[in-house]
Amino acid sequence: MTKKIELLKKLPVSPGVYIMKDRENKVIYVGKAKSLRDRVSQYFREQESPKNRLLMKNMEYLEYIAAGNEVEALVLESNLIKEHRPRYNVKLRDDKNYPFIRITNEKFPRICISRRRGNDGAKYFGPYPGSKTVREVIKMASSLGIRKCKKKLPCPPCLNYHIKQCAAPCLGNLTKEEYHEIIDRVTVFLKGRHNQLIQSLEKEMEKYSQIQDYEKAAQIRDQINALLELSVKQRVNLPGRKEQDLIAYAVRGTISCIQVFHVSGGMLKGRETFSLDTAGSEDKEILASFIKQYYQDVKPPAELIIPVEIKDESISVWLNSNGSKLKMPKNNVEKGFMDLAMENASMLLKQEMLSKHSGENDALVCLKEALSLPVMPILIEAFDISNISGTNATGSLVSFENGLSNKKNYRRFRIKTIEGADDYAMIGEVVGRAYSRRKDEGKRMPDLVLIDGGKGHLNAALAAISGLGLQLNIAAIAKEFEYIFLLDNKEPVILPGGSPVLHLLQRIRDEAHRFALTYHRKLRAGLLYESFLDKIIGIGIRKKQALLKNFGSIDGIRNADIHEIEKVPGITAKDAKNIQRYLKSKKF
Repeated sequence: MTKKIELLKKLPVSPGVYIMKDRENKVIYVGKAKSLRDRVSQYFREQESPKNRLLMKNMEYLEYIAAGNEVEALVLESNLIKEHRPRYNVKLRDDKNYPFIRITNEKFPRICISRRRGNDGAKYFGPYPGSKTVREVIKMASSLGIRKCKKKLPCPPCLNYHIKQCAAPCLGNLTKEEYHEIIDRVTVFLKGRHNQLIQSLEKEMEKYSQIQDYEKAAQIRDQINALLELSVKQRVNLPGRKEQDLIAYAVRGTISCIQVFHVSGGMLKGRETFSLDTAGSEDKEILASFIKQYYQDVKPPAELIIPVEIKDESISVWLNSNGSKLKMPKNNVEKGFMDLAMENASMLLKQEMLSKHSGENDALVCLKEALSLPVMPILIEAFDISNISGTNATGSLVSFENGLSNKKNYRRFRIKTIEGADDYAMIGEVVGRAYSRRKDEGKRMPDLVLIDGGKGHLNAALAAISGLGLQLNIAAIAKEFEYIFLLDNKEPVILPGGSPVLHLLQRIRDEAHRFALTYHRKLRAGLLYESFLDKIIGIGIRKKQALLKNFGSIDGIRNADIHEIEKVPGITAKDAKNIQRYLKSKKF
C-alpha cells in the first residue's frame, strides 16, 4: 500500500495494527490503533514532532492487520516490534538477565536456577538481585526437603539425602501428597510470606513434641531456623504483602534508562535495568511501550507502580485481564521508594551517556582533542594539596574512569618530607609516592594526570614522574582563570565557560580538592583534641577516646553537665571536675 492519502479511505475504522515500511520494504514503525483510519490519518497532517516528520519522510508503504479489539491490537503490536525491531519504535534492550528460582512441573518437582521465565508449566519466583542470592534461597528450600537433582525416579538416594538437604522421593518412602506439602511450604516462603510459614511450622513442631516424636520436631525446628536466617538477609523497609513492580525512568535525547524494582511480600527481591532507543518519543510513550513489551514475556505482578499517569486505557484493560493493575505512588513509603528508583534511573542514564561508544563519550573525545593527547583519557587521576601555613599538610589522589569517579582507587597522603608551605615540593612528594608504588606493583598507569595548580605545580609533578623513569600525560588546571597548562605549550589552553571538557576537568579537580581538604580537617581536629585533652591531669588515651565517643567534640564535653561526664565509662568524679574546670577556663 503506497503512501497516498486516498488509500486512507480504504483503512477500516476497527482496532488493529498499522505497519510502516521504507522504499526497501523494511519495517520502520509499528503502531496500534483503536480506529486504524483515524489514527493513521493523523500522520498526514502537519507534524510538530521531529520523530513523526522523519517517519513520514521515510515511509513508502503502509500495511495493516485488523484485530478484534484494542487489547488484541496491543499484544500484536508488541509481537511485531520484537520481530522487526523497527527504527522509529522504542526498542527494549536487556541490560542483564537476572536469575529466577524455578520449581519444575513434574510429579516430584525440582528447584533450580533459571535466567528466563518460560511457558512450561513451572513456577517462577524472582527475579533476584544475583546468582549468589538465588543459590542461598535454593539451599534454604532444600533444607525443607525439595530436591535439586535431575535423576529419573525411582533411584538410589544421592548425597543430598544423607546431608539432610532433600526429602529423597527417589526412595519411594514419600507419597506425592506428602512431597507436595513441602512444595507448598517452599512456595509460600518464596512468595514472601515468611511469618505465615514460620508460624505454621511452629504449631506443627509443637504438635510433634506433644506426641513425643522428637526426631520429627527437631527436623521442623531446623527448617524454622533456616527460614529465619534467610528472612533476615532479605529484609527491607517496605510494608505490604502484594507483588509489586516499581517502574522509574530517565530520558536524555534518544536514550532512556528504565529501572524496575521487584517487590514481593514487602521485600525487595531484586532490580532490573534496561536501555531503550526512544526514537524521539515522549516520556509517557516510552513508559507505555516498555510496559507493553516487557510484560509480554514476564507475568505482571499484582501492581505496577509508575511515576506518571498513562492515558492508554487498553494497557490497563490488558493488565487487568492478567490480574494486574497500574497505579501511581499513593503513600509516603511508595513515593519515597519511587524517588529512589528515579534517582537510580538518572544515575544509570549518566553512566550510559558517559560510557557510550565503549567509553569514548563526547566529553572525553573533546578532551583528547583539546589537549592533543595521544590516547583517549579513559583513566584520569587528579592530585591536590591542602595545608594552612604548612601545618598538617595532606595530599589527595582521586581516580575517574570513563568520566565517572572510582572511589576504590582514591588515595590520601600525609606530607612527610616537606616543612613549611611549599606546595610545589608537596605535589612532587605526593605524585612521586603514588607512582613509585604503582610502578613497583606493575599496575596500570593513568592516561592523564591532572594537577590542581599552575605551571609551577605542573613542573613539580613532571620532575617526580620523570625521576621514576615514567612518561605520562600531565596537565594542570589553575583556579583563578581556569586555564589549562600543558608541558609543551608556552601559552595555556583556554576553554569556553560552557564547555563539557572544562566542566569535566573542574569536576575532577574539585573532587581532588574536597578529598584533600576532608583529610586535612580530620588531622587538624585530631591534633586539637589531643592538645587540649592531653593537658588535663589524669586523662590518658582510653579516657580521651571514651569522652570523644560519648560527646563527639571538645565543645560537647565543655557544655556537658558534670554528672553527664561522670557517667562516661572510665571517668571518675575527680576526672569530671578536672575536665570541666580546665575546659571552661579555655577559649577556643
